[in-house]
Amino acid sequence: MVADPFLITGPALISFSGGRTSAYMLWRILQAHGGTLPDDVHVTFSNTGKEREETLRFVHECGTRWGVKVRWLEWRARKGDASERFEEVGFNSASRDGRPLSELFAAKSYLPNSVMRFCTDEAKIKVMKNFMVTLGYEHWINVIGLRADEMHRVVKSRARSASGKERWRNALPLADAGVTVRHVRSFWDEQDFDLGLLPFEGNCDGCFLKARPKLWETERTKPGTLQWWADQEVEIGR
Repeated sequence: MVADPFLITGPALISFSGGRTSAYMLWRILQAHGGTLPDDVHVTFSNTGKEREETLRFVHECGTRWGVKVRWLEWRARKGDASERFEEVGFNSASRDGRPLSELFAAKSYLPNSVMRFCTDEAKIKVMKNFMVTLGYEHWINVIGLRADEMHRVVKSRARSASGKERWRNALPLADAGVTVRHVRSFWDEQDFDLGLLPFEGNCDGCFLKARPKLWETERTKPGTLQWWADQEVEIGR
């Protein structure tokens, strides 16, 4: 019998980005476990303070409707052990003014770019790492929502995992199960709630990796969205 890729053995961390794909992955994992995750399988959402409000509501609704505890985490500019370098928040207390990112940019004295994507590394990956270390885990499985139709990212993720440089080993249940964007769309078409973002709108409201036409459309549909990012360039001076 072929093992169910969604039957996750802990200790493990399920990285919930707040998008439709990772939410679908979480739902499949919950189904594989009969609706309740083992105590050593944790679901985390790393909030940067610049996630769309729709994303925050979606994460909260998934947790509430599916009865799963989602740990909301934010980067903090503090020195000390792992427990000092992040803060656990919730839907109501989560930053919506970009504080985690603005403090991170100030600490770095430059802004993230396509070569140095430290916003993802510092404000998400390392935050989740520090969370698991704080819980006392030396090693764990990191469950990531990459689909079978994102093979370039899948290959990269598997290679990074195989390097043995991190405390965790990546698991990609969606890719292993052959799940594509068509399956994800079909699932959400059948639900009575959804993320509510248009195709050009990502979770991060002004991500520099978005094509300029997408950023222009974001600003056109929600004027003022990009002002925070422009202000950061002025503040940092780069």
